[in-house]
Parts: sequence; C-alpha cells; structure tokens
Amino acid sequence: MAFKLKYDNVEKYLRSYGKYIVRQARSILASRQDTGKLSSSLKYKLTKDQDGYDIKFLAAKYGKYIEKGVSGTRVSRSYTDMEGKRKPSPFRYRHKGPPINVIRQWVGRKGIKARNELGQYISNKSLAFLISRSIRSKGIKSTSFYGKPLSWSYKKFIKGLEDNFKDDVLKEIKAFKKTLK
Repeated sequence: MAFKLKYDNVEKYLRSYGKYIVRQARSILASRQDTGKLSSSLKYKLTKDQDGYDIKFLAAKYGKYIEKGVSGTRVSRSYTDMEGKRKPSPFRYRHKGPPINVIRQWVGRKGIKARNELGQYISNKSLAFLISRSIRSKGIKSTSFYGKPLSWSYKKFIKGLEDNFKDDVLKEIKAFKKTLK
C-alpha cells in the first residue's frame, strides 16, 4: 500500500502567509505611493510540484527598484534582505537619470510649482529636469517592502510551517491506522 502524504494544513498556512506578506508590503508602500499601481500589483503565487511547494512574491517590473533602491552618482543605497541584513543596492545611476517625461507627469499630478531666484515660476519641464538630476545624484531610497516583512516574520514562519507539517503527518498517521483496523 502506497503512503501518499497530503499537505492540506501546510498549503493553507502558506496561502495565509503569502496574504500576510502582501498585506504588510502594501502597508509599507502606503506612505510612498503616487498612483497605487505598484501596491495593486503586489501578489503571491503558490505552486506545488514533485519537490514540494514554491511561494513567489510578485510586483510590477519597476518594483525591484523601489524594493532594493537605486544608488546615485554621489550616494550609495542599501536595502534589507530576507534575513534582515543590509546589502548594497545592485542598481545604480551612472550617466542617465530617471526619464524627465515621467517626472514631469508626477510634478503635474502633485501640483508642484517652483520659483527661480527672481521669484518667477519655472516650467514643469525645467522642474522635472532638476528633480531628475537630483535623483540621479542621490539615488532612490529602498523601501524593502517585501524584504522587511519577510525578515520580521521568518522565525515565526518556520515555527508555523513545522507545526502545520506535524499536524498533516499526525492526521495521515491516524488515517493510516484506521485503515489497518
């Protein structure tokens, strides 16, 4: 007789953990969001194969730059990894900064106006250029929106996973004993 273990509790626990991490990541991004596109793109994907389960945390393409930050030409940036350790950002501005058109749209959405030395308003295009140049120089600070909650909850996650695995094994042993009677 083949003994096929069912991981119902483990799968349920992994799904609840995925939802928890996404919820925590959204709360971290709440203070920095502009349009909310990154926050709404956050999700997890749980897959099962012959080796076990795989949980992946997904975000929009540009999310990796917000997660890990971008070092500028004058300032180095770092991020918090899964283990809670600070690591240098793998991304860096060298010759080009962020696109001026994107910054210009952001300036328009926020209604930001700036003045020159004479007190006259400058154009949104000029303001966007100045902001882009500043970002290229100073970089983008990381939020570690996935890294922080993963590092905060890692020990608790491992304990919960062990407990749920134990429950699944005990449930299968009890079911197996009933078939022997």
